[in-house]
Amino acid sequence: MASQPPFQTNFCSIFGSSFPKSTSDNSYTNTSTIQTAGLKLPVIDLSHLTSGEEVKRKRCVKQMVAAAKEWGFFQIVNHGIPRKVFEMMLVEEKKLFDRPFSSKVRESFSGLSKNSYRWGNPNASSPAQYSFSEAFHITLSEIPKLSEDGNNLRTTVETYAQEIARVAQLICEVLVKQVNVNSKYFENIYELKNSFLRLNKYHPRVFGSEVFGLVPHTDTSFLTILFQDQIGGLELKKNEQWISVKPCSEALTVNVGDMFQALSNGVYQSVRHRVISPVNMERLSIAFFVCPNLETEIEYFGYPKKYRRFSFREYKEQSERDVKETGDKVGLSRFLI
Repeated sequence: MASQPPFQTNFCSIFGSSFPKSTSDNSYTNTSTIQTAGLKLPVIDLSHLTSGEEVKRKRCVKQMVAAAKEWGFFQIVNHGIPRKVFEMMLVEEKKLFDRPFSSKVRESFSGLSKNSYRWGNPNASSPAQYSFSEAFHITLSEIPKLSEDGNNLRTTVETYAQEIARVAQLICEVLVKQVNVNSKYFENIYELKNSFLRLNKYHPRVFGSEVFGLVPHTDTSFLTILFQDQIGGLELKKNEQWISVKPCSEALTVNVGDMFQALSNGVYQSVRHRVISPVNMERLSIAFFVCPNLETEIEYFGYPKKYRRFSFREYKEQSERDVKETGDKVGLSRFLI
């Protein structure tokens, strides 16, 4: 049975027209992209945080803080997660996506909640708002409920989540100490059960470039840590240009989310990014989003304040309304003082 969602039928039902014209080149009609030759993301060696050498540790902290301020993105190496953890996770991810589409949309598929499996974009009002991808959204609270189904899904996801949460804890503790932020937000990231893994599958770009793999957006999280295959396609916006982020087999990509921008009073930057689907091949990635509980109040404790106090629930609900009404989440500008 077919595993791919009915993208074409869904697209036509939303827009009342056929897919855009097929293309096999790398040109984009929406905006141009520049490569990172001579303009590369900061690469930070996390081993220097725990090596015991104070000079290296201070340099590492300085690099991370500068990257969060200037780029909102950076890559990390020597993070301590064994390669086998990533290999096993990719195997389980591929098996999930290869299941029949009729099974994936079934309620309680593999023990997941009803809205865990997502594809396309039912709220899109133009082709540029449509994402040619599918995903599994798995919160930390859901992991114990995953079905083994004769394989290693639950144990693999649990191991991955524990490892990636450990790395997230290390990064958040560094960043939070450099701004006037209450450290209570990051006391135990693995206990933030609203945090989640998002397993992504981007389908080959077989039609016009005005349809994305994932539409431009900022992350709602405190922090996001991305593991991706070597296909590429992630781009971030800097100085009004889209910059291609080249994958590195040894590196994880980290980006600041909206919640950390608000907590830092705008010192750290939550940057717009997108995914361009590759040509003639699929792309897999796994993102971990560090999120607070829904009732958590987000507030900067210094003065003057740039953003008013708001709860994570309020932010999410406002963003959902904005997406339905405008096609974009709008984001932190709604909460400026």
